Amino acid sequence: MKRFLFCIILALLPNIAAADTMTSNDIVNTLKRNNMEVLIPIYEKGILVLDSKNTTVNAMKLVRNYAAFADAEAKNAKFWYRGMPAQQANDFINSNYSGLGLPEKSFVGIAPRFSYVTQYITNAEPGVVFEFGTDSEGWLFKQWSVDHPCQIKAEGGGTYGLGPSGTYASCNNGPNAYKPKIDNLGGIFNNWLANNTITAKVVYVLANRKL
Repeated sequence: MKRFLFCIILALLPNIAAADTMTSNDIVNTLKRNNMEVLIPIYEKGILVLDSKNTTVNAMKLVRNYAAFADAEAKNAKFWYRGMPAQQANDFINSNYSGLGLPEKSFVGIAPRFSYVTQYITNAEPGVVFEFGTDSEGWLFKQWSVDHPCQIKAEGGGTYGLGPSGTYASCNNGPNAYKPKIDNLGGIFNNWLANNTITAKVVYVLANRKL
């Protein structure tokens, strides 16, 4: 029986070790297979590094070598997060981080808790999490929910939907309503991205190693 268990352990060892022994070529090829070639230069510059502790034989995880990785409440948040599937992430990076896509009927949520957002990036749906930096703690909440009457969803510490199906309707009602009326929050957010009022960077990548 002991010999049988020993053989099983020996058989599993290569897979256990594989999580910690990905070479640079392994990482680059995994990004390519996941339609994430745009991330290769960021990885090769050392900005993204392998999260060997949380990488498995099935899923490769990269993290930024420095980021806030914050878990805050909206009213106090300086950093906000959004997870995107590979093609959306590619489009955003290729725009030089100047504008999020706002497809018809999309919600396009952002939340101030990194740990909440990462739940939406899975091995079945690989992707990228972006960190959005604002001027100060509570800045975005003040713009939309203090200076204007935009309501926020409770999930993830407080979630704004930037898309056409997002959380903009309340922004058009009340004494501090937007005038003229807006049809999404994403247009405002994208203007802030374009003029660097809000900054964006890749902070987390999950790629499927079995593709």
